[in-house]
Amino acid sequence: MTLMQTHHMMIIPRYLKRSIDRLLPLVLTLGLLLIASLFSAAAQALANTKIVLQDGSVIVADIIDYRDGEITLSTSFSRDLKIDSKLIKDIQASAEDQEISTLLLKDGRKVETAPMMVTSGLVALSDGEIVKLGDVSKLNPEPWELGKGYAWEGLASAALAVARGNTDADQLDLALNSQFDSVRDRITLRANLEQDTATVSFQSETADGESRVIRSSEPSADNWQVVSKYDYYLEDWTNHYLGVNASVESDAFADIRLRSYLGPYYGRKLLDGAAGKLDGELGFVWIATDFLDAEDTEYLGANWNITGESAVLGGDSRVYLTHVGILNMSDDNSVILDTTIGFGFPFFFGLEAAAEFTVDYDGAAAEGKKAIDQSYNLRVGYSW
Repeated sequence: MTLMQTHHMMIIPRYLKRSIDRLLPLVLTLGLLLIASLFSAAAQALANTKIVLQDGSVIVADIIDYRDGEITLSTSFSRDLKIDSKLIKDIQASAEDQEISTLLLKDGRKVETAPMMVTSGLVALSDGEIVKLGDVSKLNPEPWELGKGYAWEGLASAALAVARGNTDADQLDLALNSQFDSVRDRITLRANLEQDTATVSFQSETADGESRVIRSSEPSADNWQVVSKYDYYLEDWTNHYLGVNASVESDAFADIRLRSYLGPYYGRKLLDGAAGKLDGELGFVWIATDFLDAEDTEYLGANWNITGESAVLGGDSRVYLTHVGILNMSDDNSVILDTTIGFGFPFFFGLEAAAEFTVDYDGAAAEGKKAIDQSYNLRVGYSW
């Protein structure tokens, strides 16, 4: 049988409907939680508050948040106005607002004031103590910021990807990024799955000279990965932490039946502020690869991780980066590099769209397999 002409290729993700049916209840639940949190945040806002600046300017607004020397206001001309606390002289709560406000001071103490009043940069607490506004770390902090439980945030997304490399096809990509953060530790989970089927239709000629259409289902992607990390913040160095990470992955097109690594690292928050977040980590991992056909490998590797995001482009958009590197410390000094760079922006009710570029380099690739995989993704997901 001779292949004459390929007419078209169509990606049919068979599990798409089943995945949507399973995810729909979760999405609805998370949506309800998000709406509830929005109403809760609105209830905690200090309404119609008079703010007097050092130059004499007066702003009447709702105080949405105050943390780390910056106050966030909602006014008639801006829903997200941020002002440095050094520019604030007085804060006068409205006559109707007599609710108790909880303040978390920079020395770790939790205090109360009712109502929230600032005079010449000084705050009068309910117990009669006077503190500087600059000594206040957070206004009405979340329970996790007081050492009770974790803050949970995450993003579940799907993408139509154009991949070139060991997987040379259009495909559907499902991903989950989740993080649990507290004042003492942090748990991170990242997972992704690509497992698509391509239906190929082509016209062929039989031995009798007749032509007919042949349809064949071929896998276009068959890989997955799960990465988990645990970080413990050092008590004296709040921007430093110790951690351990583990990863398990499989990629049939790269001849990898199972690749796993586990190891400790030292990490530091290189940047953590209004400009963005950037974490750097350095450690060691023991990595083992079970190939489908090639000879299996095990070795000790030096590991580094860089993770960050920034709102430098303005609005609620964000630029994010995830980079993982492993250097084989044996004689061959091969390197494994996984890098993802993306630009995301929100829609509404937690929906987010993103354009993403991923490039993976495997210096220890099996013989006959390409060392570089790259993909361009357009993602749509739900964040919480």
